[in-house]
Amino acid sequence: MPVFPKAVKPLLEKVAPDVNSASRLLTGIVLLSLLVKLFLILHGGDQERSILQMEFGFGPVITSLYQHSSLYACGVALGLDMCGVATRMPLLPALYVALANVVGIQQTHVAIAKTLLCSAVLWFAVVYFCRALARYPVQRLGLIALSAILFLGPQYLKHAISIQYEESLLIDLLPAYFLLLGALLVRQSSGQSLARTEYGILAFLLLLGCSLYFLKSSMLAFSLVLILAPLVLIKVPTWLRAVAFLPFLISLVWWGSVNYNYHGELRLGSSYNGENLYRGQNAYSYQVYPELNLDRLIDSSEVILDNGEHLPLPNWAKHYPPFKSEWQWHDYFKELSGQWVKEHPADAMAFTLRKIYVFFVEPRKVPFRQTTHPETEPHDYSPTSLVAGMVWIVLLRALFFIGVALAIKTLWQHRSLGNFALWQLLFIGTYAAPYIVGFSYQRHITPMLMFSAILLLVLTSTVSQNRQKHRVISEIK
Repeated sequence: MPVFPKAVKPLLEKVAPDVNSASRLLTGIVLLSLLVKLFLILHGGDQERSILQMEFGFGPVITSLYQHSSLYACGVALGLDMCGVATRMPLLPALYVALANVVGIQQTHVAIAKTLLCSAVLWFAVVYFCRALARYPVQRLGLIALSAILFLGPQYLKHAISIQYEESLLIDLLPAYFLLLGALLVRQSSGQSLARTEYGILAFLLLLGCSLYFLKSSMLAFSLVLILAPLVLIKVPTWLRAVAFLPFLISLVWWGSVNYNYHGELRLGSSYNGENLYRGQNAYSYQVYPELNLDRLIDSSEVILDNGEHLPLPNWAKHYPPFKSEWQWHDYFKELSGQWVKEHPADAMAFTLRKIYVFFVEPRKVPFRQTTHPETEPHDYSPTSLVAGMVWIVLLRALFFIGVALAIKTLWQHRSLGNFALWQLLFIGTYAAPYIVGFSYQRHITPMLMFSAILLLVLTSTVSQNRQKHRVISEIK
């Protein structure tokens, strides 16, 4: 079955702009997106609030790094005064401290600097991919339409302007990664060899893959796939394959040494992972997710569900056992979640299926509520903005399932390690896995919906190239 109906494709080719015009249109889309983001940053939130006061446990780590050049921080977890070096992975605090040294510690200033930096990377990626599609007008037109949908979308703009969580970086960096990878694949299929620019792009892709684990340790498998994919899909020198994982391994040794020097034991992740795992594997979350923000399990004693049911909560902030170290805290909650899974396997399986539904299907903003009592829920979003967000999510979910179906079909027709369709499924699967084991909110799901839409465009581009090659070969014969 053709990627586009035969009657439609000639019409699309006629209306598709040339490469230079398409590049200008894409530049305009990214610039408009940037202007909207800057407007939202400058007209929202407390303009004087400091990054030293950041939420989600980052504030104390950033404060220590900014003031003392140390990751040693206390009071990161709610209700706990213990200190440690691994409550948060180091990359996000280090990046924001580096930006703060240039623009100041106000959250608004750091958000603007981060937005400018990410938008510049995104602009280069989308224009470079456009130029790689010089001989493919339909895909070029698709890139313009997709860029407008993605980078002017309400949920993208909402999360891209934040600095409070890792996904506010991933929402720009992952689309840039896959646009650049797609461009290299298209150039390779067109018989173009790697030049200096392409080697620079390859280095960026590999370093981004290496760095994601140190941004968010639950992304270990996804990070490794991002490193491995260019080495398999792109024809690169043997020496590059030999050294590609060195930055990741060197960083892992450094991170292990930081933990060993402080704790006297080798740990390679984040100590916050234990509590986060507990949030996604326990009897209380099973009853309230996705209705309620799971942070309420830590700081609240009761919740009233929308159906009127009163549900008691453990309120860990007041009832933590005495922990001597951050890794004892990690292990306690990890064991607590594992114990619930072992004792309630049917509930654990039902909960996993619900989380799969939420991650891949649910169109509403997750969690549905932030507070324990419905009458105290703040109305931060207008009905219009909520509907607009749902429409955008539904559209991207439709593109997601089209992409997955096409990838499965393509992989079935040509089963090989070098088939991009295989890697497309690996990208999605390794990104989704930790959120299905734990839990996902809209900010976790949105980056996946965005990069999966780009993966669909890359796949259709490679499929079109293969068909053109086969057509040329058949004509020669």
